[in-house]
Amino acid sequence: MAKAKKSRTHSVRAESAPKSGSGKPKVIRIPITNIYDGSDYSATIRIGSNGVPANVILDTGSSTLAVVPEVYNGAKDTDMTPTSLAQEVLYGTGGWVGPVVKTTLTFGDEDGNEVTLPSAPIAITVSQAKNNFTGVDGIMGLAYLSLNTAYDLKNYLVSQKVNPPDTLPWPFPASNFDNASKQFYELTKSMKQTAIDPFFMQLEAQQLTADKFAFYTLRSWVRCASNNKSAIAADPWNNGVFVLGGGEDETDLFDGDFVDVDVLHDVYYNVNLISTQVKGVPAVKAKPLQPQYANTAASNCIVDSGTSALVLSNDVFEDVLESLSKVNSKFIGIIRHAAQHGISSSLLNLAEWPPITFNVTGASGGSVALTCSPQTYWQQDFPSPGVAQFQIAPAGSQDPVNQSILGLPLMNNYYTVFDRSQGAGNGIVRFAPIKLPPASGKA
Repeated sequence: MAKAKKSRTHSVRAESAPKSGSGKPKVIRIPITNIYDGSDYSATIRIGSNGVPANVILDTGSSTLAVVPEVYNGAKDTDMTPTSLAQEVLYGTGGWVGPVVKTTLTFGDEDGNEVTLPSAPIAITVSQAKNNFTGVDGIMGLAYLSLNTAYDLKNYLVSQKVNPPDTLPWPFPASNFDNASKQFYELTKSMKQTAIDPFFMQLEAQQLTADKFAFYTLRSWVRCASNNKSAIAADPWNNGVFVLGGGEDETDLFDGDFVDVDVLHDVYYNVNLISTQVKGVPAVKAKPLQPQYANTAASNCIVDSGTSALVLSNDVFEDVLESLSKVNSKFIGIIRHAAQHGISSSLLNLAEWPPITFNVTGASGGSVALTCSPQTYWQQDFPSPGVAQFQIAPAGSQDPVNQSILGLPLMNNYYTVFDRSQGAGNGIVRFAPIKLPPASGKA
């Protein structure tokens, strides 16, 4: 089952930092893996004067850079500057609250294949929900400005005689996350939010990288083809590549031509879902986003590297199930069983299952077909050898918004380039067929 996505928020804008003219932007290939989190892909950043390593999820569905205090708390970091800012980010399940500091942040390898931002904003999650970042040390949001908001607590801190009026050390009593969240809400509910330029935007603004990045992934959930941890970590199906500042030149990662999809808004990587089609069954139109959610959700579909399933709006999910049942009536029973317990791979003949195509609006108009194979909407060998999980889920009865999330199971079929420099306004997402690794067993 996919992890629940972030709560929908659309807030204020701020001006990006001026370009520094610091030379030719870099293109950096960074290894990523799903073994730490079990589903989302993460990479290592190095924080502060001591280069403290932190393993962070790379998430196109959020914009905040945050780390847990057990890994980084600002101590002994001579590059760190505290601020009066504080952030709270709420996810579909859980969230965190904490101070914002600025410090040196390096992304990439230590052999020169790296980029360093000298004064990067980073939040420290001093209070967080249980199991918020299981197996990883934090998150790097790769979406747009409007999702990275904070509150300036300077006036409040001055009134409370906090000197200097900084949020680190955290000036509030330690408590569980629910209490901390309520306290933070009561304090800030009448305050105006301020926007923080996300890390990736600052890299581009200072001409350190171009305004694009790309993902090469093969699975969502970690493949546990054996019970040997070293073998799982080395499995090529559990490892990928993140290309910072580039994409199309990495020809060893894709095989075929790109198709371009229009990004409609600078909230998430919002696209327009026209219809879905299970092979062998007529396409079914997707409902449009309801007008009352236009300011927060922006469109009826997003592309998101931080969701380990296809989380479909309720109408789209039901249409997909109905179409699958028309292909083979036994499919629904298999799906329901898998939703509760997983299913033995020996009982799952993927040759019987059809591809599912999502038709979305292209960058030049018209419709672009993005197809998810049964090998990726079913994830085999998770959580143990010989077990398979169905990776299509409904948004659920508590979420009335007509918005689908095309997460990793779709991206696993494509080398996916998020190019914010192209298109009519907010960029495009480019998809080219993924190049599989040399024969190394089934996925």
